[in-house]
Amino acid sequence: MFPFNTPKVEEIIVVDNFLEESEFKVLQREVINSNSWGFTKGISVESEGDPRIYYGFSSGVVDEEDGPEAYLSNEGPHISQVKYLNEKIKHQFNLKEVIRCRLDMTTYRGDKEITFGPHIDCDREHITSIFYITDSDAPTIIYNEKRFCGEIPKDIVLTEKQQVIPKENRLVVFPGNHVHTGMCPREYPVRILINTNYRGVKKRDYDGPLYAPWSKVEAGKRK
Repeated sequence: MFPFNTPKVEEIIVVDNFLEESEFKVLQREVINSNSWGFTKGISVESEGDPRIYYGFSSGVVDEEDGPEAYLSNEGPHISQVKYLNEKIKHQFNLKEVIRCRLDMTTYRGDKEITFGPHIDCDREHITSIFYITDSDAPTIIYNEKRFCGEIPKDIVLTEKQQVIPKENRLVVFPGNHVHTGMCPREYPVRILINTNYRGVKKRDYDGPLYAPWSKVEAGKRK
């Protein structure tokens, strides 16, 4: 039952106005105007579905393959602003180091509700933060079930724990092994955020397995 540990209520933390207003406006401007945005087929997982619908735009900030804290400084002036944000998050939540970070954007695709593929960001124990650059009506959906590696089987029944509505300068922090996903906006033109993953908590490193098999348990039973 390890991959489906029951989360504590306080595990999902939402903080509004995380940055000072002046700091946020600089970060928002640099992210939105960045020239590093690129088309991403399958914004959440590969082979999500119809490629005319399930796509987005992203820009790397820290690449997991380059090692922790390896910021891609050549990507543009927004990198230093994102690093400042991540350092503040690390300090406030006592996190150890950034292992992955990217900018994410999804766009209006009509009135139909579009939910992207449930996923985790990293194949290891980690903490995730999502920082919203724009207001939007497309929530982040966080599920009760946890996964420690690989894609989420399509026949698993996921139970919703919480939705977080994007709001400028809003931060959400949660154990990244909770399966989660996002949606396309239906009332707003875009949904832009900074998605960061952190390894460990200072002075309390995780000593358990980094990988765990997907199990059939009551909380995530197959159809």
